[in-house]
Amino acid sequence: MDTFIIIWLLLIGAIMGSFLGCMGYRIPNKIKTTYPSSFCSSCKKPLKWYMNIPIISYIIQDGKCVYCKEKIGFIYFLCEILGCIMFAMNYILFKFNIEFFISTILTCVLIVTIVSDFEFYYISDRVLVLATIALIISYYFLDRSQLLMRIISAIVLFGVMYGIKIFGNIIFKRESLGDGDIKLMGVIGLSLGFLNSFVSLFFASVTGLIFSLITIKKNKEGIIPFGPFLIIGALIVIYFSNIIDPFITNLF
Repeated sequence: MDTFIIIWLLLIGAIMGSFLGCMGYRIPNKIKTTYPSSFCSSCKKPLKWYMNIPIISYIIQDGKCVYCKEKIGFIYFLCEILGCIMFAMNYILFKFNIEFFISTILTCVLIVTIVSDFEFYYISDRVLVLATIALIISYYFLDRSQLLMRIISAIVLFGVMYGIKIFGNIIFKRESLGDGDIKLMGVIGLSLGFLNSFVSLFFASVTGLIFSLITIKKNKEGIIPFGPFLIIGALIVIYFSNIIDPFITNLF
């Protein structure tokens, strides 16, 4: 039974990764979700169904558009791989408990944000609202006892991050933190609770720093899309909760 579920989630994850990566492109560019159908971002020609099979089409087409031969961004292939692997991994780690739904919702937000934030420095309010609703529903049906505290954590995290932004703007005399990042931390507060959200912020800062050091030569402007790293930090906390939770308990 587990094998069947894992295979099913691998397929669903690849399909969702393709769809969410597409949304990461469409939402910042004000393109409708359902119209037009899939098209090449270079030559704008519509793609036939067999040119749009997650993972397989990218490999067969050597990462290029069939029509104009322009390269398809590797980031979209990465989204399909991430969806495929992480949907299945979330089940292997958690089965169908509350952690599965939290980590899968965050995985979906991560895939959209990887494209929208890395390519357009944009975090969609629509995606964050949908994620918030999905998280509240998950807590309501699977772990209602935590729901109120998680909502309070979300509000507090949002307030703290907004305060950090105001302080940073005064110190650096420029925009120090994007509004999308602040709202995203509210979603992470809802996902993890108050203390674990700050732990996730630490991991986000470390992974973001590593990324900035690797890309320092190419990144002349020094702007880092922090949204994906915030979600990666949250997922690290969820995946390693058996190590992190006792450590936090001992500290506080």
